[in-house]
Amino acid sequence: MNKATVGESNYVKNLRVLIKKIHDVSPIKDSAYEQAMLYFQQQPAFKDKSDKLSNQIAELEANASKPRVEEKLKEAKDQLKALNKEWDEQRIQRHHKLLEICDEILSLVEGSNQEEARRNFSRVLGSILLITPTDNPKVAFLNQKSKHLYKAVLCLLLLEQMLQGNEIANPFVQKLAEERVAYPQNADDAARCEFRRYVKIPLLMTSLMQDIGQYHQDAQLILKGKEGNLNEFRTLEKDDRINLLKISYEQTVDYLRDGIGCDAYVGNSKEERAAFNLKEKEKLKFILTLIKSSFDPQQSIGNLLKIPQIYASVVLSTKSGPYYDTLPKATMVLEKGAEKGALNGTAVTSFIKIVGHFPQGFGVTFIPKDSDKRDLDRYEYAIVNGLYPENPHLPLCRSATKNLTFSEFGQDLTISMENNLYFPQARAKLEKMSKERLLDILSKLVSNFEERKELDLIPKCWHPYTFFSYAKHQNLWNKAGRTSN
Repeated sequence: MNKATVGESNYVKNLRVLIKKIHDVSPIKDSAYEQAMLYFQQQPAFKDKSDKLSNQIAELEANASKPRVEEKLKEAKDQLKALNKEWDEQRIQRHHKLLEICDEILSLVEGSNQEEARRNFSRVLGSILLITPTDNPKVAFLNQKSKHLYKAVLCLLLLEQMLQGNEIANPFVQKLAEERVAYPQNADDAARCEFRRYVKIPLLMTSLMQDIGQYHQDAQLILKGKEGNLNEFRTLEKDDRINLLKISYEQTVDYLRDGIGCDAYVGNSKEERAAFNLKEKEKLKFILTLIKSSFDPQQSIGNLLKIPQIYASVVLSTKSGPYYDTLPKATMVLEKGAEKGALNGTAVTSFIKIVGHFPQGFGVTFIPKDSDKRDLDRYEYAIVNGLYPENPHLPLCRSATKNLTFSEFGQDLTISMENNLYFPQARAKLEKMSKERLLDILSKLVSNFEERKELDLIPKCWHPYTFFSYAKHQNLWNKAGRTSN
């Protein structure tokens, strides 16, 4: 492949920008997570100043008969009012920032029909995995920042699937779902859909901020230590883990309630203001219900957050050591959680129906067949690019190579267990092949052959990061014919 063609499509560039809008480390501190951290840092000083002014006002009111008290009282009340106004304006700015991010996410995944919407969802999820280098020393930090968007998109998918299966008993969601616009044809369709505004967007807001409590200074003290030099991604001792979970939960609830809160009405109509404020209170109540019920596996509504959170923590792992070939086991973690009662079994089944066992963007190695459906004497590369496989063990993929040559014009395939090298029965087919032939195949598929020829000659999977770093390879989701392999 010609190095001159390395680059990023506009779609990938925009996706990176969106990830940075959610969580970044920058001098201007304008990402949603940086804004939340500023809130946590400034909150003690605000509360201290607010309490002092409130106490001063109470003391002055108790001594109203003394000289010049009225003037001092007015001054203290004006200061408190100005302080609260400034604090509330900052909150509304954060709220609007989060709303803009949620709107942008929805514009990426919504489609005018089911096929288009599924393709859009797959493209976001697959691209997030594919733009992250799997052997980079900073992979934990990169995954940590990408995980919020990945998780939020999965929440939307699970919401729709559970609604279709009548698995959500929440009256607020049920009521708005009856008149939802599943596939908006234009911006007006989207704007008038209350289900989008009061269910989808609050779900996205909650999912994006689900881990925000971990960025409170008390939580960071546990994660990084007093000197800030501890590995925040290490495995914590039991007591530290329990304390972190408690702090994270409490501070997340506080931030969603007081740091984000309700939107502010703009206009002069008393009736409109009252209706707007009522709906905003219902929205906030739903947000708090989501975050609180995520700790109760028997409440199906809480699984909308919990299941994607667990799945994303495996697929976009922040733990040290090689992990890529374990990604298809993410669904096994969910199934075990359901067996133990830690997750709702029906919700887990619905989730696996969406994603299958192979994550979007995962690199599959497979034995191709000839026109007579006979196995050929080699393996090829493919990338998972489709949701809702008929069988969760049979991933929907786009071929990345043909005749051991990388190609930008791949074919869509449904890859069987018998020919997917992730499974032992497929690898057994190649074990009778000579080492020379296997080395010959490997030499044509890897660029640094001399460094990699000691790797497994029959690879369970491959890492498509380099392949995807070429702009011409970044649209794996355009329409193409699909065959079975």
